[in-house]
Amino acid sequence: MIVAFPRPTRLVTLAAASLLLVAGGPPPDRITTPRQQALPASPAPAAAAPAAPMSEPAPVPAAVTPPAAPARMPVDLSHLSPADRARAIADSRPWSATLFVGSSVADGKLRDLMVAPWSGSWGDDTLLSGAVQYRLGRFWRFFTVDLEAGSAYRFGDTEGGEFWGAVYLRYDGFPWSNYVYTTLGLSMGPDFVTRLPQVERGTDAYPEQNQSAWLNFFSPEITFALPDYPQYEVAFRYMHRSGMFGLYNGVWEGANSFVVGFRYRF
Repeated sequence: MIVAFPRPTRLVTLAAASLLLVAGGPPPDRITTPRQQALPASPAPAAAAPAAPMSEPAPVPAAVTPPAAPARMPVDLSHLSPADRARAIADSRPWSATLFVGSSVADGKLRDLMVAPWSGSWGDDTLLSGAVQYRLGRFWRFFTVDLEAGSAYRFGDTEGGEFWGAVYLRYDGFPWSNYVYTTLGLSMGPDFVTRLPQVERGTDAYPEQNQSAWLNFFSPEITFALPDYPQYEVAFRYMHRSGMFGLYNGVWEGANSFVVGFRYRF
């Protein structure tokens, strides 16, 4: 049901509403808040962890300099006799090299040539050879053992090469070694030739029945040197290819040569 208000009442009500609209109504309550307070509070930053201690870089090792080798003191040999001093100097130089030159002998046995070398027929071959020696050691004061490897070429009737390896047993206890240092050596070892010397081949009319390119290297040698300079030696050697009484293919004799050489020890 609609209630009808009298006309004056409606007019008063309309005027009051118009007045309120014009005035804008009662002023709102305004509270001014600073911006920092109006913003939401940000969480407090976590306490920074203590910084890890900085490790120092590992020291770079300096170049290691090896300790200097102690200087070798010269050995005093003045208290030794000239012969013993020569032995000591020779032993301190284990290596040696020798050059030889000589001649072969066409006939004659070694035992005869050792006593009377002029009794042989020399000159069929001229030998040029070289050898290298190494001293293994000394024992019983006057004895030494040397290893040797050598080669030679025979110019003349044979025209062939020769190669050997041998062990030398030497003796240097001669009573005159205080004045002339002297050694005597005997060798044993294999010897090979690329062509048999004439004395081993025989002749066309009488060829040797037993022949062998491999024989034993039995070569007596005597050397001389000044006691103060035993590193310089003059060597005289009988180079003998031996069948060792038939041990090598039934050969009883072999070629003989006489050579002279110069040896230097180092």
